[in-house]
Amino acid sequence: MNKKGDIIVIENNQRDKNLFIEVFRELGFSNKIAYFKSGKEAYNTIIKNKVNPFLIFSDIVLLQMEDHKLIDRTYKNVSKELNCPYMFFTTAVAQYFIIDAYSNPTKSYFVKPYNYEKFKNTIKSIIEYWLKAEKMTHHIEKKVLKIEASD
Repeated sequence: MNKKGDIIVIENNQRDKNLFIEVFRELGFSNKIAYFKSGKEAYNTIIKNKVNPFLIFSDIVLLQMEDHKLIDRTYKNVSKELNCPYMFFTTAVAQYFIIDAYSNPTKSYFVKPYNYEKFKNTIKSIIEYWLKAEKMTHHIEKKVLKIEASD
């Protein structure tokens, strides 16, 4: 996971995009924030420019049929391909959204809080969590080094 990589936001609602912009400005994380209106646009740009993102936030409701086909074809592996967590954010609470989100690896589903401070704290918590997360291989490598050093 590239903790210094871009944070990708896929959001077609201008008000919600402005909310993300304001929250990221206030939180002051050093990661570059890139905004896209569709999953297809984001995916194509990431692949074309060989972007190695840190996190992806996506509004699940905006996924149109074209984007849904793209997700079925490619996004099921996007977290593995890009080695980054993929979070769905939405105001809708529909069971099929949740099932779809959790059927793919390293994807999570969050309902956007209507309260600005709660939304900001949610984003902050997510980013801080993933900044602290370490890959399992990192721990395995440390353990192997300790074992070799004690021989």
